[in-house]
Amino acid sequence: MVSAKAYKVQDVNRKKRVGIVANSLTDLKHKGSTKLAVPGDCRVCLEDGTEVDDESYFKTLPAQTVFVFVRSDETWHGYVTVLKQATEKIFKAMSQRDRMIEQIYDFIHGSESDEMYCVMVELVNRLDDNIDAEERSEDETWFDGLRQSFNTKEDAMQDAAKSRIRKYFSNAKESFEKASRKAQSHLSNTLEQFQDELKRKQYYGDYFARSASEKLRLCCDKGWFSCEGPYDEENCFKLHKINPYGSKESRVLFSTWNLDHV
Repeated sequence: MVSAKAYKVQDVNRKKRVGIVANSLTDLKHKGSTKLAVPGDCRVCLEDGTEVDDESYFKTLPAQTVFVFVRSDETWHGYVTVLKQATEKIFKAMSQRDRMIEQIYDFIHGSESDEMYCVMVELVNRLDDNIDAEERSEDETWFDGLRQSFNTKEDAMQDAAKSRIRKYFSNAKESFEKASRKAQSHLSNTLEQFQDELKRKQYYGDYFARSASEKLRLCCDKGWFSCEGPYDEENCFKLHKINPYGSKESRVLFSTWNLDHV
């Protein structure tokens, strides 16, 4: 007996993606076309553009594979199609839109640059970010792996700021404990003063809170953080920016992100 697996199906325009459980390609086509409200004769492709029309090959694919249902009058070339859709969004209000879209499409389609491809995929990912959502109910995926007590993104970000400050304090304390005995008493007093100040300021949780006062937060009111550059320079020459409010991936990446470019 063939065991069923969980998969994801979507249409070419990525306007709808749903999860289904299927035990065969035929079963997947039937359930997928029903869920997406598309004709039953749609071609089924992988995200990279590979068409799946063989049961044997289908059985080799892992759970959570994403299948794209392509109507007879549609085309799907994998991420090249996604990137073309992204350019259409970007330039839809600009003059000479069609010519610019086709030029970028041709560039993407003919380029062998891995760096360019990664940049454009990242752009597409950012278009899907849900930056404005704040409540857990508005963006459940963002809260994956976090405590249930966090009801808003800002709750979680304030806690992340406090945890980071506590870690800095703990690292400083460990370094002070390695000092000479003569210096220990002075350093101990300094640590106590630091800790009292941190408690009074609630461990500077507002650093990562986008609704906090502009004087307190390190980001803009949308949640964008900018790298401040190396310690010996005024600005970051690479213009690093990140918004941990946008997606789970950005939130996780931000946990390893330093604001001083190091």
